[in-house]
Amino acid sequence: MLWRYALFSCVLGMAGLPIYIHAPKYFVEQHEISLASLGLALLLLRGIDFFQDPLLGRLAASTSARGYVPLWIATAFMCFGMVMLFAIPAVTSPIIWFCISLVLLFSGFSFAYIRIYALGVEVFGMEGQIKIAKWREAGTLVGICMAAAAPTVLSIYGSNGYKSFALLFCSLIILATFLLTSAFTKKFVNFQNQITSLFPKDAVLQKLLLFVFLNAMPVAVTSTLYLFYVDYVLGLEAVGGLLLILFFLSAASSAPFWTRLAELHGALPVLRFSMLISICSFIWAYNLNTGEVFAFSIICFLTGLSLGADMTLLPAIFAKRLAKTKHDANTGFGIWNFSNKLALALTAGILLPLMEFAGFETQDMRSTLSRDVLTISYAIIPCVLKVLVLIWLQTLIKRDKNL
Repeated sequence: MLWRYALFSCVLGMAGLPIYIHAPKYFVEQHEISLASLGLALLLLRGIDFFQDPLLGRLAASTSARGYVPLWIATAFMCFGMVMLFAIPAVTSPIIWFCISLVLLFSGFSFAYIRIYALGVEVFGMEGQIKIAKWREAGTLVGICMAAAAPTVLSIYGSNGYKSFALLFCSLIILATFLLTSAFTKKFVNFQNQITSLFPKDAVLQKLLLFVFLNAMPVAVTSTLYLFYVDYVLGLEAVGGLLLILFFLSAASSAPFWTRLAELHGALPVLRFSMLISICSFIWAYNLNTGEVFAFSIICFLTGLSLGADMTLLPAIFAKRLAKTKHDANTGFGIWNFSNKLALALTAGILLPLMEFAGFETQDMRSTLSRDVLTISYAIIPCVLKVLVLIWLQTLIKRDKNL
């Protein structure tokens, strides 16, 4: 049963973060869209994606009695969006085609993401969340790694690696949805959701959502500045992609390790340990010099481990609390998504202007001042944020030892 759940999570992971890497580059090269137009389009699309998650959570809750039909519709949305994006030439203005494709793809993705996490609560209950998280998050991270490399690898065997990737994704998501529905239909259809308020009233759930929001901020900083730091501080542009894959592979492979530790010592104390690893890694990154590829490889591996703990244990803790309080899991994970994306949006919106105010110049990123601002922003700011999150985590551990 669990491998089917992990397979769906894996294929779903292929439609998330990697698309933000591939789609802009593909449309710029194929349709010669200006970067300014593409940037405005992505900002608009991010706004839609950001605000629709709580509504999609409510929709998932209200349609749960219809079994897996809504999940199949979400799969259809993802397939149409992916094919339009990479496999069909634009039949209208390329920028409009780009926007329509991504709205379809990410609406289906967000709904399926919410539904698959809610299904984990509904089928596996309160006590099975650590076990299921090991399979689900490892699958997701494997999917991210596969999609990050797929267009390049597939281009070796055909003229258009992006088109092949789109068709491969459609085949896999249809297969994964079929296997999931055939395995869980009976349990799923018999489950009746009780739609509660959109935002959890339970105080512990509220504290966990605040923790999720705060914990996403350091990740938002490093993901926003990663390529800049690798290129202009370390001078490792040629291996930046490989180091990113190492980061995600480390996160994916660490899932069984973190879940085993959580079973032995509790999820929150283990999460605290992973955050200490992250803080030490940020301090090390601040002291790196140009060309230190081996040291930064170790940092990528260690921060990947920390991300693996975040992605594996945090959803499990949240899902366990949802099951205990009987708050609807669909609306709960809709707000969960909203909290993560709010952190990403606010961090980017505040950090980049502050960097520019401090002296970071996009026209001269190799200047000493720009490099110093970039290094502090990439390493020290996430470190400070992580320390603040660690303090908040410590209050959770003292007040709610059963999480």
